[in-house]
Amino acid sequence: MSVELVPVSRLGHREAMNADAMRLPARSEVAPGDILRDTAPTPVPGIEGRATTVIPEAWRIFYAFGGTTMATALRAATATVDRDDLHLVSCDATFCQAVPIGPVATQVEVLRQGRSGAQALVRLWALDPDDPDPAGPVGNDLLVTCVFGSRAQRVFDFRGAVPPEVPEPDDCAPRAVLDPDSPFARIPYHAQTDFRLTAPSPSWGQEFPPGEPRTSSWFRFKAPPRLPDGRWDPTSLAVPGDILGPAVHAGAGSSVGPFLVISLQISLQFVADLRTEWLLQHTAAHAAGDGYASGTAELWDQDRQLVAIATQCAKLQAIQPG
Repeated sequence: MSVELVPVSRLGHREAMNADAMRLPARSEVAPGDILRDTAPTPVPGIEGRATTVIPEAWRIFYAFGGTTMATALRAATATVDRDDLHLVSCDATFCQAVPIGPVATQVEVLRQGRSGAQALVRLWALDPDDPDPAGPVGNDLLVTCVFGSRAQRVFDFRGAVPPEVPEPDDCAPRAVLDPDSPFARIPYHAQTDFRLTAPSPSWGQEFPPGEPRTSSWFRFKAPPRLPDGRWDPTSLAVPGDILGPAVHAGAGSSVGPFLVISLQISLQFVADLRTEWLLQHTAAHAAGDGYASGTAELWDQDRQLVAIATQCAKLQAIQPG
């Protein structure tokens, strides 16, 4: 998909939203985000499984951050399945079209409701911001399948993954203040989270050779997505699960220049509840080539208990100067 710089009056609403995605506001102009508030579904009267949500500027990269749109779909699925006895076990998202900031609609199809489990399919699509009719035709900008299950008696209980040995969040440097000339300096999404790499990392503009394509980082929302019982809402893990870029950057080195990581598919397996303030992302880019990259991210709590596992396939797109 490309964006041609032509007058907006000549564009349809989808093309106009694409053009608008390239115009980033100053961060001071963007109201703070709250991932639970900003992904909450509002049911559409008269259409079973249909809901609408407005994703605000806070979650913009250029378009809406992929992990945020995925979390929006998971919120809709959870609300439609509506089973207190079930929890998210796994989900798989396919990103068919970039979703602009603004109104979106979701349509949830419950594929199965069983005694100890359920499956659902969610379709999410962008609405025309000038005429946001959520009762119109179903779109396919994002497709998410979800598996819900009950917590059964434990026959097996082990963790084969080993957490990385890294410093605590307070011992890691906060996200660096970016140079105004950086292509990422005005991105509102970065103001909604704290992100701390556990080891020093070169920034854009600094030269460094290709290295081990692995990174570890601490993550937290500035507005914590806590449920009344103190757990993070599990749907919010889609946001820190979308984290392949830093490992690709480490493996590629500085010679590739600035680039975007455009999610094509993200899968999440939910292992345990998250209750700590910070989450540790241990990311590995397993392969990159022909314009694509694939990798995994283990998500750990501050007590080094495994919380979730993400797998991701993404398209790599260079950012052209100017």
